[in-house]
Order: sequence, then C-alpha cells, then structure tokens
Amino acid sequence: MSPLAGICVSSLIVVAVFLVYAFVRGSPGLRSYILTRLLLTIPMVFVLVTVIFVVMRVIPGDPVTSELGPRGGEAVRQRMREQLGLDQPIPVQYVRYLGNVLTLDLGESLVFGNRPIIDELSERFPATLEMIIPAMILSAGGGILLGTYAAKARKRAVDYGLRLFSITAYAMPVFWLGLLLQVVFSLRLGVAPVAGRIDPVIGIGLERKTNLLIIDSILSGNWEALGNVLHHLALPVLALGLILMGVFLRLSRINVIEALVEDYIMAGRARGIEERTLVFKHALSNAMIPIVTLIGLQVSVLLAGAVLTETTFSWPGMGLYLVERIGQRDYTAVQGTIIIFALSVAIISLLTDIIYAFIDPRVRY
Repeated sequence: MSPLAGICVSSLIVVAVFLVYAFVRGSPGLRSYILTRLLLTIPMVFVLVTVIFVVMRVIPGDPVTSELGPRGGEAVRQRMREQLGLDQPIPVQYVRYLGNVLTLDLGESLVFGNRPIIDELSERFPATLEMIIPAMILSAGGGILLGTYAAKARKRAVDYGLRLFSITAYAMPVFWLGLLLQVVFSLRLGVAPVAGRIDPVIGIGLERKTNLLIIDSILSGNWEALGNVLHHLALPVLALGLILMGVFLRLSRINVIEALVEDYIMAGRARGIEERTLVFKHALSNAMIPIVTLIGLQVSVLLAGAVLTETTFSWPGMGLYLVERIGQRDYTAVQGTIIIFALSVAIISLLTDIIYAFIDPRVRY
C-alpha cells in the first residue's frame, strides 16, 4: 500500500470512529443529523468529481497536442489518446473516470516514464499535510487566544494594536510574506533554511515509512533529523499561519465581546468570579461554536494557500507539484491532484458539520 493510500485509509478510519462515537453518544436528533449529512456527502462528492471531469475536458487545448507539441506523428498521437482514453465516447470516459476515482487509480504521468500518479502524490501529499496541520494550529490557536485577549482589553491600546495586526496579516499575500520571511530570516540573519523539507545529507539517512518526516524521525529515534525537519518547517508554517490568524483573531474577538454582555457573565461578576476565568473559560467556550465552523472552512483556504507557500519555499508538496505539472502540461497529474484536493475538502466539510452539531444542538433541527 502506498503512503498516500495508507493516509487515506487511516483518515477514513479516524472519521468512521468519530462518527460511530457521535452516533452512539448522541441524541436521536444528532443521529438523524449524522445520517442525513452522510447521505448528502455522497452527491456532493459526486458533483465535485463530475465538475473536475467536465472542466478538464472543456478547457481550451487538446492534452495530446499540448504534451507532444510538434513532435510525433499521427500514430504517436493516436497511441497517446488511447492511453488516456480520449478516443472513447464521453459517456464511456465518464464511467471509466468514476471507477478510477473510486479505486484511487489516478492514471499515469505523461512526463516521467508513465509513473502512476498515486505514487507521485504519495510522496507529495504527506509534505502538504505536514505543513498545513501546524499552520492551522498556529492560526487557530494564536488567533483565538489573541482575539480573546483583545476582547478582554476592549477599547485599549492592546485591542487597537491587535485589530490592526489582524487586518494587516489578512491583507498580505502569502507569497509576499513568504519572500519577506526568507529575506529577513534566511538571507539577512541566516537562522533558517531557504527551501526544502530536510537537509539532503540528513535526509538520506532517515528511514521513511509514512513520508511524514516528523513522524518518521520520531519512529526511527533520529532526533537530529527531527530538529532539522522542524527547522525547515518553521518559515512556511509561519507564513501560512499568520495570514489566517487575522481571521480567527477578529472572529474570536467579536464573539467573546458578545458573550461578555450575556446575563450569565454578569451573574458571575456579581458572585465575585475572577475576570480571567469568566473570559477564558465561560465566554470563550460559548464563543467557540462559530469558530469551529470557521476552522473547517479555512482548510480549503489553507490548501489554496499551500500552492503559493510551497512554490515560494520550494516545499515538495502537492501545491508545488500541481504548479510544476501545469507548466509541463501533464494532464493526468493535474486531474489527479485536483481530485485529491477536492476529496480532502469534502471530508473536512463533513467532519466540521458533525462537530458543530455535536457542540450546538440547535443545528440539528
């Protein structure tokens, strides 16, 4: 089993365990909601993969002509059309395409020796995953804490400063921020690497089981490699995380401010409960409901931002892979990468809706 297939299977197992737990522990209303949401996910995924199929066939240009250019005769072109299945009627292509998606058979690369796309993405997907998870933790965790602190210090200098930071951070293009971090920390200060996931010399000696280098370093007990991976990871995560931190900061601030004027907060103050406890425990817990929804929605933004971030830092993930293969006109690689991105967003959307319903019973009715 390829690393990408292993990650997909592991993710599906985690999702299934969570769904079973929510279904068993939930009320009848929650169970009905989970079943409804699961049934709605099937047509959503179907629509996503159908849109990808249609778009890849209506965009201007013939994949065979784009790939071969002036090279090759009609026999070579016909052979490539047969290899891609483009010689078949559209309905036949569509049915074969759906079957391939169900089995994660994404075709073969047109550029690098007909290598299976699933094998190439198995090397790239873990790199993207290893970047966007810490970026999400940084943006959500930092934004929620700073937003709550800004709400606590409302209309003070700290509040105005944090609000200005949130607007500035969200307004900055991620590639510009990435280049700025490279100039300051890599070229000027020399404290961070410019590109890559790990130094080549250290990477050769690291046994790769999952291609998630942090996990592989821990499993093999290679602490030098772990430190080197985290060193390379710092700037891309910082660039991607800071951009989205502003969104979480503003949303957290608004919702905590609204919670602080509720009657239960006033009653807590009257009973002499410490203000810090009221803000960070009671007000924040009630303000988390819309924030949970935002976390799920921002995953798609992270995936889009990963394309620019990986290009800026030469990070060998799916974003850089997609840009490279678009430039090389690798039709099957582009289609396969977009399918994986779309399926990832669909799964995250499903989880977000169910977690939201688990926290807030009102969405079940």
